[in-house]
Amino acid sequence: MLGDIMGTFGMYQCTADEGTYVSTANQTIIGIHVDDLIGIVPTEAHLDRAERSVEGQVELDKRGKLSKMLGIELTWRKEQVVLTQTGFIESMTRQFLTTPVGKRSSLPLDPHSYASDELHEEDAKYQSIVGGLLFIARMTRPETSIHVNLLGRLTKEHTPKHYTTALRELEYLHSTKTEGIVLRKAEGQELEVNIYADASYGGEGSRSQTGVMITLGNQLIGLYTRRQEVVSLSITEAEYIADCEGAKDAAWIQQFLNELGITTNPILHTDIEGAYNLSKRSKFARRSRHIEHRYHYLRQQIRTEKLRIKTIPGKDNPADILTKLLPMSSVNGWKERWMSATSHQSST
Repeated sequence: MLGDIMGTFGMYQCTADEGTYVSTANQTIIGIHVDDLIGIVPTEAHLDRAERSVEGQVELDKRGKLSKMLGIELTWRKEQVVLTQTGFIESMTRQFLTTPVGKRSSLPLDPHSYASDELHEEDAKYQSIVGGLLFIARMTRPETSIHVNLLGRLTKEHTPKHYTTALRELEYLHSTKTEGIVLRKAEGQELEVNIYADASYGGEGSRSQTGVMITLGNQLIGLYTRRQEVVSLSITEAEYIADCEGAKDAAWIQQFLNELGITTNPILHTDIEGAYNLSKRSKFARRSRHIEHRYHYLRQQIRTEKLRIKTIPGKDNPADILTKLLPMSSVNGWKERWMSATSHQSST
């Protein structure tokens, strides 16, 4: 409704990010979800003007500085904000864990915890837990993404072992519930967009896993992990497909930032030399001629200089955490770079 009103009256311009509107005249960005609205403004005067322009069409219930929205809590610090879901995690803990969580828990890292022959009958309960875990992983706890992705494939074929693993995920989240994504002030930094793509070769059903991570000025702003749609015949092909997905994300974020007045030339990072070389070729080689044409979108973007591509050592690729189960030491190292903890615990 709010989006329709803004589009109809021409107060704000819709952007490449659905639900985000920008007014270059007011230097204001508006984010909308159903009947919730977030305004990003440079000064209080800009906020007053934005409120008056919207209040002419709808009634506003002003809540002041944003502290919670859609189950995500915002803790404001000097020159940074931490996004957490403490309340949501506590609510899930009360609903699904029968015994209290004691000491700090670790992620369940045993790959065999995702394989068993004994089927489980409590589909609805398992699906509820995994649904909540997916929401948390996507919003504020990306280090659990690959674990929850694996569990999410089994909503109709899970076993008691999978159910126990899901509960262990919840125990880990509860014992680290004040941790979340940290966004730091980027003043003085070049707002450069970096896309990190990674793939794990093979896996369940012979399909590889793609992981993509997007940063802006060294701030994590987006990521996802998903199984590839086709069966790759080599690690180079799997990585090339993941790189193509990263290239599509780069095109989107470049358009979105341009609409916000930020000019950037994204850089795609890949950790497989073969995929890098494949992206630079102008003709088909014998080993790659079977690759679907749509994945060569990556070559087009590089050839037209809309995207730059660089190689990166696998150990330095932060998207690695999205494609495979890593030891806890590696997970903690990733969290130290991209996450933080709040100093208080929120209630639901």
